Amino acid sequence: MNRTEARTLDSLDPRLARICDAHLGALRVPGASVALVVNDRCYHLAWGHKSVGVNDPVTLNTGFDIGSGSKSFVSATVASLVADGLVNWDDPVVRHVPEFELYDPWVTQQASFRDLCGNRLGLPRAGLMEAGLSPSYPAEYVFPRLRHTAPIAPFRSRFTYVNAGHTAAAVAVGRITGLGFLATLRQRILSPLGMNNTSGGFEARSALADQAGWHAHVQGRPVAIESLFTDQFLGAGGMVVSGADALQWLRLHLGGGLVNGVQVVERKALLETHTPQVVARPGSDILSLFCPDAHMASYGLGWAVSDLQGHPLVCHSGAIFGATSMTLLLPSDGIGIAVYANSAAPVTTPLAYALASVLLNLPPRDWAAWYESATLRALGQTTHEAAALADTALQTDHPLDLTPFVGRFEHPADGELLLSATEGGLMGHVPQGYRMGFRAVHMLKADEQVFRVLFEHTERQSAPPGELRFTIANGYAVRVLFSFGVGSREFTRSDRN
Repeated sequence: MNRTEARTLDSLDPRLARICDAHLGALRVPGASVALVVNDRCYHLAWGHKSVGVNDPVTLNTGFDIGSGSKSFVSATVASLVADGLVNWDDPVVRHVPEFELYDPWVTQQASFRDLCGNRLGLPRAGLMEAGLSPSYPAEYVFPRLRHTAPIAPFRSRFTYVNAGHTAAAVAVGRITGLGFLATLRQRILSPLGMNNTSGGFEARSALADQAGWHAHVQGRPVAIESLFTDQFLGAGGMVVSGADALQWLRLHLGGGLVNGVQVVERKALLETHTPQVVARPGSDILSLFCPDAHMASYGLGWAVSDLQGHPLVCHSGAIFGATSMTLLLPSDGIGIAVYANSAAPVTTPLAYALASVLLNLPPRDWAAWYESATLRALGQTTHEAAALADTALQTDHPLDLTPFVGRFEHPADGELLLSATEGGLMGHVPQGYRMGFRAVHMLKADEQVFRVLFEHTERQSAPPGELRFTIANGYAVRVLFSFGVGSREFTRSDRN
Protein backbone atom coordinates (compact mmCIF):
# COMPACT_ATOMS: atom_id res chain seq x y z
CA MET A 1 0.00 0.00 0.00
CA ASN A 2 1.31 3.44 -0.87
CA ARG A 3 2.19 5.58 2.09
CA THR A 4 1.22 9.19 2.57
CA GLU A 5 4.32 11.41 2.55
CA ALA A 6 5.43 12.46 6.02
CA ARG A 7 5.79 16.22 6.42
CA THR A 8 7.71 18.04 9.15
CA LEU A 9 5.97 19.14 12.33
CA ASP A 10 6.85 22.74 11.51
CA SER A 11 4.71 22.55 8.39
CA LEU A 12 1.72 21.88 10.64
CA ASP A 13 2.51 24.24 13.54
CA PRO A 14 5.94 25.64 14.49
CA ARG A 15 5.14 25.22 18.19
CA LEU A 16 5.07 21.41 17.95
CA ALA A 17 8.78 20.80 17.42
CA ARG A 18 9.64 23.29 20.16
CA ILE A 19 7.37 21.41 22.56
CA CYS A 20 9.13 18.15 21.67
CA ASP A 21 12.53 19.75 22.23
CA ALA A 22 11.46 21.07 25.62
CA HIS A 23 9.97 17.82 26.95
CA LEU A 24 12.60 15.45 25.55
CA GLY A 25 15.52 17.73 26.35
CA ALA A 26 14.43 18.33 29.94
CA LEU A 27 14.62 14.60 30.71
CA ARG A 28 17.73 14.01 28.60
CA VAL A 29 16.00 11.45 26.39
CA PRO A 30 18.53 10.07 23.89
CA GLY A 31 16.09 9.65 20.99
CA ALA A 32 12.43 9.73 20.05
CA SER A 33 10.03 9.28 17.16
CA VAL A 34 6.97 11.54 17.04
CA ALA A 35 4.25 10.69 14.51
CA LEU A 36 1.16 12.85 13.95
CA VAL A 37 -1.85 12.32 11.70
CA VAL A 38 -4.24 15.23 11.28
CA ASN A 39 -7.16 14.80 8.88
CA ASP A 40 -5.27 11.92 7.23
CA ARG A 41 -2.17 14.03 6.60
CA CYS A 42 1.06 12.68 8.10
CA TYR A 43 3.77 14.50 10.02
CA HIS A 44 6.89 13.16 11.71
CA LEU A 45 9.81 14.25 13.85
CA ALA A 46 12.90 12.07 14.22
CA TRP A 47 14.57 13.38 17.37
CA GLY A 48 18.02 12.66 18.76
CA HIS A 49 20.03 9.46 18.50
CA LYS A 50 19.40 5.74 18.71
CA SER A 51 21.69 5.38 21.72
CA VAL A 52 23.78 7.51 24.06
CA GLY A 53 27.33 8.09 22.97
CA VAL A 54 26.66 6.93 19.42
CA ASN A 55 26.36 9.33 16.50
CA ASP A 56 23.54 7.42 14.81
CA PRO A 57 20.48 9.64 14.43
CA VAL A 58 16.91 8.38 14.74
CA THR A 59 15.17 8.22 11.35
CA LEU A 60 11.63 7.77 10.10
CA ASN A 61 12.35 4.02 9.83
CA THR A 62 13.94 3.48 13.27
CA GLY A 63 12.00 0.96 15.34
CA PHE A 64 11.10 1.61 18.98
CA ASP A 65 9.76 -0.91 21.47
CA ILE A 66 6.32 0.41 22.42
CA GLY A 67 5.66 -1.77 25.47
CA SER A 68 1.97 -2.05 26.30
CA GLY A 69 1.03 -0.05 23.22
CA SER A 70 1.31 -3.52 21.69
CA LYS A 71 -2.06 -4.52 23.15
CA SER A 72 -3.92 -2.77 20.35
CA PHE A 73 -2.08 -4.94 17.82
CA VAL A 74 -3.50 -8.16 19.25
CA SER A 75 -7.00 -6.70 19.61
CA ALA A 76 -6.95 -5.48 15.99
CA THR A 77 -5.87 -8.95 14.87
CA VAL A 78 -8.69 -10.57 16.84
CA ALA A 79 -11.06 -8.03 15.25
CA SER A 80 -9.89 -9.15 11.80
CA LEU A 81 -10.66 -12.78 12.71
CA VAL A 82 -14.05 -11.77 14.12
CA ALA A 83 -14.90 -9.98 10.86
CA ASP A 84 -14.11 -13.17 8.94
CA GLY A 85 -16.19 -15.34 11.26
CA LEU A 86 -13.20 -17.32 12.54
CA VAL A 87 -13.80 -16.39 16.17
CA ASN A 88 -16.18 -14.36 18.33
CA TRP A 89 -15.19 -11.84 20.99
CA ASP A 90 -17.25 -13.81 23.51
CA ASP A 91 -15.70 -17.22 22.77
CA PRO A 92 -13.87 -18.73 25.77
CA VAL A 93 -10.13 -18.61 25.25
CA VAL A 94 -9.59 -22.06 26.79
CA ARG A 95 -11.00 -23.54 23.56
CA HIS A 96 -7.71 -22.55 21.96
CA VAL A 97 -5.37 -22.22 24.97
CA PRO A 98 -6.27 -25.07 27.34
CA GLU A 99 -3.20 -24.24 29.46
CA PHE A 100 -4.88 -21.00 30.52
CA GLU A 101 -6.01 -21.46 34.14
CA LEU A 102 -7.32 -18.90 36.61
CA TYR A 103 -7.88 -18.94 40.36
CA ASP A 104 -11.57 -19.81 39.91
CA PRO A 105 -12.22 -22.83 37.63
CA TRP A 106 -15.60 -21.42 36.57
CA VAL A 107 -13.99 -18.14 35.47
CA THR A 108 -11.35 -20.14 33.58
CA GLN A 109 -14.07 -21.76 31.49
CA GLN A 110 -15.94 -18.48 30.91
CA ALA A 111 -13.11 -16.01 30.26
CA SER A 112 -13.46 -14.79 26.68
CA PHE A 113 -11.38 -12.80 24.21
CA ARG A 114 -13.45 -9.79 25.30
CA ASP A 115 -12.53 -10.39 28.95
CA LEU A 116 -8.84 -10.89 28.25
CA CYS A 117 -8.39 -7.99 25.82
CA GLY A 118 -10.70 -5.82 27.95
CA ASN A 119 -8.86 -6.34 31.26
CA ARG A 120 -12.03 -7.68 32.91
CA LEU A 121 -10.50 -10.67 34.73
CA GLY A 122 -10.29 -8.94 38.12
CA LEU A 123 -6.63 -9.96 38.52
CA PRO A 124 -3.91 -7.77 40.04
CA ARG A 125 -0.48 -7.27 38.59
CA ALA A 126 1.43 -9.85 40.59
CA GLY A 127 4.67 -11.77 40.59
CA LEU A 128 7.22 -12.46 37.90
CA MET A 129 4.46 -12.79 35.30
CA GLU A 130 4.29 -8.99 35.48
CA ALA A 131 7.75 -8.05 36.72
CA GLY A 132 9.67 -10.20 34.26
CA LEU A 133 10.58 -13.86 34.05
CA SER A 134 13.91 -14.93 32.63
CA PRO A 135 13.62 -14.56 28.83
CA SER A 136 14.10 -18.28 28.18
CA TYR A 137 10.63 -19.14 29.50
CA PRO A 138 7.98 -19.34 26.75
CA ALA A 139 4.66 -17.51 26.98
CA GLU A 140 2.83 -20.78 27.64
CA TYR A 141 4.81 -21.17 30.88
CA VAL A 142 2.79 -18.36 32.46
CA PHE A 143 -0.77 -19.53 31.77
CA PRO A 144 -1.21 -22.47 34.20
CA ARG A 145 0.50 -20.45 36.96
CA LEU A 146 -2.19 -17.77 36.85
CA ARG A 147 -4.28 -20.04 39.11
CA HIS A 148 -2.00 -18.98 41.99
CA THR A 149 -3.05 -15.32 41.74
CA ALA A 150 -6.22 -14.46 43.63
CA PRO A 151 -8.43 -11.79 42.07
CA ILE A 152 -8.83 -8.35 43.64
CA ALA A 153 -12.22 -7.69 42.03
CA PRO A 154 -15.12 -9.88 40.89
CA PHE A 155 -14.97 -11.18 37.32
CA ARG A 156 -16.17 -8.53 34.82
CA SER A 157 -16.92 -6.01 37.58
CA ARG A 158 -14.29 -3.36 36.86
CA PHE A 159 -11.00 -2.64 35.14
CA THR A 160 -7.85 -4.23 36.55
CA TYR A 161 -4.64 -4.28 34.56
CA VAL A 162 -2.79 -7.52 33.82
CA ASN A 163 -0.60 -8.54 30.89
CA ALA A 164 -1.06 -12.30 30.70
CA GLY A 165 -4.59 -12.10 29.30
CA HIS A 166 -3.47 -10.23 26.20
CA THR A 167 -0.63 -12.68 25.69
CA ALA A 168 -3.07 -15.61 25.91
CA ALA A 169 -5.23 -13.89 23.27
CA ALA A 170 -2.20 -13.59 20.99
CA VAL A 171 -1.32 -17.27 21.44
CA ALA A 172 -4.94 -18.17 20.66
CA VAL A 173 -4.84 -16.09 17.46
CA GLY A 174 -1.75 -17.95 16.29
CA ARG A 175 -3.36 -21.32 16.97
CA ILE A 176 -6.62 -20.41 15.22
CA THR A 177 -4.82 -19.52 11.98
CA GLY A 178 -2.01 -22.05 12.39
CA LEU A 179 0.52 -19.35 11.56
CA GLY A 180 1.48 -17.97 14.96
CA PHE A 181 0.57 -14.49 16.15
CA LEU A 182 3.18 -12.39 14.33
CA ALA A 183 2.67 -14.09 10.98
CA THR A 184 -1.09 -13.65 11.33
CA LEU A 185 -0.71 -9.98 12.23
CA ARG A 186 1.64 -9.46 9.30
CA GLN A 187 -0.58 -11.23 6.80
CA ARG A 188 -3.80 -9.52 7.80
CA ILE A 189 -2.70 -6.02 8.81
CA LEU A 190 0.97 -5.10 8.61
CA SER A 191 1.66 -6.14 5.00
CA PRO A 192 -1.54 -4.58 3.58
CA LEU A 193 -0.55 -1.33 5.30
CA GLY A 194 3.07 -1.50 4.16
CA MET A 195 4.24 -1.63 7.77
CA ASN A 196 7.52 -3.34 6.92
CA ASN A 197 9.50 -1.96 9.86
CA THR A 198 7.37 -3.57 12.57
CA SER A 199 8.05 -6.81 14.44
CA GLY A 200 7.85 -8.09 17.97
CA GLY A 201 9.07 -10.44 20.64
CA PHE A 202 12.13 -12.56 20.03
CA GLU A 203 11.75 -12.21 16.26
CA ALA A 204 12.44 -8.48 16.48
CA ARG A 205 16.04 -9.14 17.52
CA SER A 206 17.00 -10.13 13.97
CA ALA A 207 14.05 -8.96 11.88
CA LEU A 208 14.71 -5.23 12.25
CA ALA A 209 18.20 -3.87 11.69
CA ASP A 210 17.22 -0.26 12.39
CA GLN A 211 16.24 -0.09 16.07
CA ALA A 212 16.67 2.35 18.92
CA GLY A 213 18.55 1.12 21.95
CA TRP A 214 17.13 0.92 25.47
CA HIS A 215 18.03 3.28 28.29
CA ALA A 216 17.24 3.24 31.99
CA HIS A 217 16.75 6.63 33.61
CA VAL A 218 19.01 6.64 36.67
CA GLN A 219 19.61 9.74 38.79
CA GLY A 220 18.40 11.99 36.01
CA ARG A 221 20.51 10.60 33.20
CA PRO A 222 20.06 7.92 30.54
CA VAL A 223 22.13 4.75 30.87
CA ALA A 224 22.29 2.26 27.99
CA ILE A 225 21.02 -1.22 28.85
CA GLU A 226 20.59 -4.45 26.92
CA SER A 227 17.36 -4.75 24.92
CA LEU A 228 15.18 -7.63 26.09
CA PHE A 229 13.67 -9.81 23.36
CA THR A 230 11.16 -12.38 24.60
CA ASP A 231 7.80 -13.81 23.57
CA GLN A 232 6.52 -13.91 27.17
CA PHE A 233 4.62 -10.64 26.73
CA LEU A 234 3.94 -10.83 22.99
CA GLY A 235 0.41 -9.54 22.58
CA ALA A 236 0.73 -7.51 25.79
CA GLY A 237 4.06 -5.88 24.92
CA GLY A 238 7.19 -6.29 22.87
CA MET A 239 6.11 -4.80 19.54
CA VAL A 240 8.82 -2.75 17.81
CA VAL A 241 7.38 -0.08 15.51
CA SER A 242 8.98 2.63 13.36
CA GLY A 243 7.70 6.17 12.97
CA ALA A 244 6.71 5.48 9.36
CA ASP A 245 4.68 2.47 10.46
CA ALA A 246 3.15 4.39 13.36
CA LEU A 247 1.67 6.81 10.84
CA GLN A 248 -0.03 3.93 9.03
CA TRP A 249 -1.24 2.47 12.34
CA LEU A 250 -2.81 5.81 13.30
CA ARG A 251 -4.46 6.14 9.90
CA LEU A 252 -5.91 2.62 10.20
CA HIS A 253 -7.67 3.43 13.46
CA LEU A 254 -8.74 6.96 12.60
CA GLY A 255 -10.13 5.70 9.29
CA GLY A 256 -12.15 2.87 10.81
CA GLY A 257 -9.93 0.28 9.11
CA LEU A 258 -9.95 2.10 5.73
CA VAL A 259 -6.59 3.35 4.42
CA ASN A 260 -6.03 4.67 0.89
CA GLY A 261 -9.35 3.23 -0.20
CA VAL A 262 -8.60 -0.27 1.07
CA GLN A 263 -10.64 -1.74 3.94
CA VAL A 264 -7.82 -3.49 5.80
CA VAL A 265 -10.02 -4.41 8.79
CA GLU A 266 -13.81 -4.35 8.67
CA ARG A 267 -14.99 -1.08 10.22
CA LYS A 268 -17.45 -2.41 12.80
CA ALA A 269 -15.03 -5.05 14.04
CA LEU A 270 -12.15 -2.61 14.44
CA LEU A 271 -14.21 0.10 16.13
CA GLU A 272 -15.36 -2.46 18.68
CA THR A 273 -11.80 -2.28 20.05
CA HIS A 274 -12.38 1.45 20.78
CA THR A 275 -15.68 0.75 22.55
CA PRO A 276 -15.92 0.77 26.39
CA GLN A 277 -16.00 -2.76 27.86
CA VAL A 278 -15.46 -2.16 31.58
CA VAL A 279 -15.55 0.84 33.89
CA ALA A 280 -12.34 2.49 35.10
CA ARG A 281 -11.61 5.38 37.47
CA PRO A 282 -9.85 8.48 36.10
CA GLY A 283 -7.39 9.95 38.56
CA SER A 284 -6.78 6.69 40.43
CA ASP A 285 -6.43 3.91 37.85
CA ILE A 286 -3.25 3.95 35.75
CA LEU A 287 -2.67 7.64 35.03
CA SER A 288 -0.85 7.11 31.76
CA LEU A 289 -3.92 5.29 30.41
CA PHE A 290 -6.77 7.53 31.56
CA CYS A 291 -6.44 11.29 31.52
CA PRO A 292 -6.52 12.10 35.26
CA ASP A 293 -9.12 14.87 34.93
CA ALA A 294 -11.29 13.03 32.40
CA HIS A 295 -15.05 13.14 32.79
CA MET A 296 -15.29 9.37 32.24
CA ALA A 297 -12.96 6.42 31.83
CA SER A 298 -13.22 2.84 30.67
CA TYR A 299 -11.11 0.20 29.01
CA GLY A 300 -11.92 -0.99 25.50
CA LEU A 301 -10.11 -3.87 23.82
CA GLY A 302 -6.40 -3.09 23.95
CA TRP A 303 -7.21 0.63 24.31
CA ALA A 304 -8.10 2.98 27.17
CA VAL A 305 -11.17 5.13 26.52
CA SER A 306 -11.71 8.50 28.21
CA ASP A 307 -11.71 12.16 27.22
CA LEU A 308 -9.31 15.07 27.04
CA GLN A 309 -11.16 18.16 28.25
CA GLY A 310 -14.35 16.97 26.59
CA HIS A 311 -12.77 15.55 23.44
CA PRO A 312 -13.30 11.76 23.06
CA LEU A 313 -9.95 10.06 23.65
CA VAL A 314 -8.73 6.55 22.81
CA CYS A 315 -5.15 5.88 23.86
CA HIS A 316 -2.61 3.47 25.26
CA SER A 317 0.69 4.04 26.98
CA GLY A 318 3.65 1.69 27.17
CA ALA A 319 6.60 1.45 29.55
CA ILE A 320 9.32 -1.16 29.90
CA PHE A 321 12.81 -1.19 31.38
CA GLY A 322 14.33 1.01 28.67
CA ALA A 323 11.61 2.51 26.47
CA THR A 324 8.28 4.31 26.72
CA SER A 325 5.46 5.14 24.35
CA MET A 326 2.09 6.84 24.09
CA THR A 327 -0.40 6.32 21.26
CA LEU A 328 -3.30 8.74 21.32
CA LEU A 329 -6.38 8.95 19.10
CA LEU A 330 -8.89 11.80 19.05
CA PRO A 331 -11.32 10.23 16.58
CA SER A 332 -13.88 13.06 16.50
CA ASP A 333 -11.10 15.53 15.70
CA GLY A 334 -9.26 13.42 13.12
CA ILE A 335 -6.08 13.51 15.19
CA GLY A 336 -3.65 10.70 15.98
CA ILE A 337 -0.39 11.00 17.91
CA ALA A 338 2.30 8.40 18.59
CA VAL A 339 5.29 9.31 20.75
CA TYR A 340 8.02 6.69 21.13
CA ALA A 341 11.15 7.22 23.25
CA ASN A 342 14.22 5.08 23.90
CA SER A 343 14.27 5.93 27.60
CA ALA A 344 12.40 4.87 30.73
CA ALA A 345 11.93 8.54 31.64
CA PRO A 346 8.24 9.51 32.11
CA VAL A 347 8.06 11.73 29.03
CA THR A 348 5.83 10.24 26.35
CA THR A 349 2.44 10.71 28.04
CA PRO A 350 2.78 14.40 28.98
CA LEU A 351 4.38 15.13 25.60
CA ALA A 352 1.50 13.50 23.74
CA TYR A 353 -1.00 15.55 25.77
CA ALA A 354 1.00 18.72 25.15
CA LEU A 355 0.95 18.13 21.38
CA ALA A 356 -2.76 17.32 21.46
CA SER A 357 -3.53 20.51 23.42
CA VAL A 358 -1.93 22.62 20.68
CA LEU A 359 -3.83 20.82 17.92
CA LEU A 360 -7.10 21.18 19.86
CA ASN A 361 -6.44 24.83 20.80
CA LEU A 362 -6.77 24.04 24.49
CA PRO A 363 -5.62 26.54 27.15
CA PRO A 364 -1.84 26.43 27.79
CA ARG A 365 -0.64 24.10 30.52
CA ASP A 366 2.68 22.81 31.81
CA TRP A 367 1.82 19.20 31.02
CA ALA A 368 4.99 17.72 32.53
CA ALA A 369 4.38 19.43 35.88
CA TRP A 370 0.65 18.66 35.72
CA TYR A 371 1.28 14.98 35.07
CA GLU A 372 3.86 14.74 37.87
CA SER A 373 1.43 16.43 40.26
CA ALA A 374 -1.39 14.08 39.24
CA THR A 375 0.89 11.11 39.89
CA LEU A 376 1.75 12.34 43.38
CA ARG A 377 -1.92 12.98 44.16
CA ALA A 378 -2.74 9.41 43.15
CA LEU A 379 -0.05 8.22 45.59
CA GLY A 380 -1.43 10.47 48.31
CA GLN A 381 1.83 12.44 48.45
CA THR A 382 2.93 16.02 48.09
CA THR A 383 6.17 16.94 46.33
CA HIS A 384 7.77 17.50 49.75
CA GLU A 385 6.60 14.12 51.05
CA ALA A 386 7.87 12.35 47.94
CA ALA A 387 11.29 13.96 48.33
CA ALA A 388 11.39 13.02 52.02
CA LEU A 389 10.51 9.41 51.18
CA ALA A 390 13.27 9.25 48.57
CA ASP A 391 15.74 10.50 51.19
CA THR A 392 14.66 8.03 53.89
CA ALA A 393 17.75 6.99 55.79
CA LEU A 394 18.75 3.36 55.42
CA GLN A 395 20.56 1.20 57.95
CA THR A 396 23.69 0.03 56.13
CA ASP A 397 25.71 -1.46 58.99
CA HIS A 398 22.91 -3.99 59.72
CA PRO A 399 23.09 -4.05 63.53
CA LEU A 400 20.14 -6.42 63.43
CA ASP A 401 20.75 -10.13 63.67
CA LEU A 402 19.93 -11.17 60.08
CA THR A 403 19.69 -14.86 60.90
CA PRO A 404 15.86 -14.88 61.20
CA PHE A 405 15.51 -13.53 57.68
CA VAL A 406 17.97 -15.80 55.88
CA GLY A 407 16.77 -18.83 53.99
CA ARG A 408 14.75 -20.16 51.09
CA PHE A 409 11.20 -18.98 50.46
CA GLU A 410 8.88 -20.19 47.69
CA HIS A 411 5.80 -19.26 45.73
CA PRO A 412 4.04 -21.86 43.53
CA ALA A 413 4.06 -19.58 40.49
CA ASP A 414 7.32 -17.65 40.95
CA GLY A 415 9.58 -20.33 42.41
CA GLU A 416 12.28 -19.53 44.93
CA LEU A 417 13.32 -16.37 46.71
CA LEU A 418 16.78 -16.90 48.21
CA LEU A 419 18.00 -14.66 51.03
CA SER A 420 21.48 -14.72 52.53
CA ALA A 421 23.55 -12.58 54.91
CA THR A 422 26.83 -11.06 53.77
CA GLU A 423 29.08 -8.25 54.91
CA GLY A 424 26.94 -5.97 52.74
CA GLY A 425 23.76 -6.97 54.53
CA LEU A 426 20.84 -9.09 53.40
CA MET A 427 21.22 -10.25 49.80
CA GLY A 428 18.44 -11.69 47.64
CA HIS A 429 17.87 -13.45 44.36
CA VAL A 430 14.85 -14.82 42.47
CA PRO A 431 16.28 -17.45 40.09
CA GLN A 432 13.28 -17.51 37.73
CA GLY A 433 13.21 -13.72 37.44
CA TYR A 434 14.85 -11.40 34.96
CA ARG A 435 17.83 -9.78 36.73
CA MET A 436 16.19 -9.96 40.15
CA GLY A 437 19.35 -9.83 42.27
CA PHE A 438 19.22 -7.24 45.06
CA ARG A 439 20.56 -5.96 48.36
CA ALA A 440 18.04 -5.39 51.17
CA VAL A 441 18.76 -2.89 53.93
CA HIS A 442 16.80 -2.21 57.08
CA MET A 443 14.68 0.93 56.98
CA LEU A 444 15.28 3.33 59.85
CA LYS A 445 12.14 4.58 61.59
CA ALA A 446 10.44 1.31 60.64
CA ASP A 447 10.01 -1.89 62.60
CA GLU A 448 12.75 -4.48 62.24
CA GLN A 449 10.74 -6.63 59.82
CA VAL A 450 10.83 -4.10 56.92
CA PHE A 451 13.72 -3.80 54.47
CA ARG A 452 14.27 -1.59 51.43
CA VAL A 453 15.20 -3.51 48.27
CA LEU A 454 17.95 -2.01 46.10
CA PHE A 455 18.30 -3.87 42.82
CA GLU A 456 21.76 -4.62 41.45
CA HIS A 457 20.97 -4.27 37.76
CA THR A 458 20.58 -0.91 36.06
CA GLU A 459 17.36 -1.98 34.34
CA ARG A 460 15.49 -2.00 37.64
CA GLN A 461 17.18 1.02 39.18
CA SER A 462 15.03 3.41 37.16
CA ALA A 463 11.96 2.08 38.98
CA PRO A 464 11.08 2.86 42.64
CA PRO A 465 12.88 0.67 45.20
CA GLY A 466 11.18 -2.51 46.31
CA GLU A 467 10.43 -3.73 49.80
CA LEU A 468 10.60 -6.89 51.90
CA ARG A 469 8.08 -7.13 54.72
CA PHE A 470 8.54 -10.20 56.94
CA THR A 471 6.14 -12.11 59.17
CA ILE A 472 7.97 -13.54 62.19
CA ALA A 473 6.93 -16.61 64.20
CA ASN A 474 8.99 -18.45 66.82
CA GLY A 475 12.00 -16.25 66.10
CA TYR A 476 12.12 -16.86 62.32
CA ALA A 477 10.58 -15.27 59.25
CA VAL A 478 7.86 -17.60 58.03
CA ARG A 479 6.61 -15.40 55.18
CA VAL A 480 7.89 -12.42 53.25
CA LEU A 481 5.90 -10.02 51.11
CA PHE A 482 8.20 -8.96 48.28
CA SER A 483 7.02 -5.73 46.60
CA PHE A 484 8.76 -4.85 43.34
CA GLY A 485 7.77 -2.20 40.84
CA VAL A 486 4.35 -2.99 39.42
CA GLY A 487 3.36 -5.78 41.79
CA SER A 488 4.09 -7.91 44.82
CA ARG A 489 4.11 -11.54 45.86
CA GLU A 490 4.11 -13.34 49.22
CA PHE A 491 6.68 -16.12 49.52
CA THR A 492 6.54 -18.79 52.25
CA ARG A 493 9.58 -20.25 53.97
CA SER A 494 10.40 -23.71 52.63
CA ASP A 495 13.65 -24.66 54.38
CA ARG A 496 12.37 -25.13 57.97
CA ASN A 497 9.64 -27.27 59.49
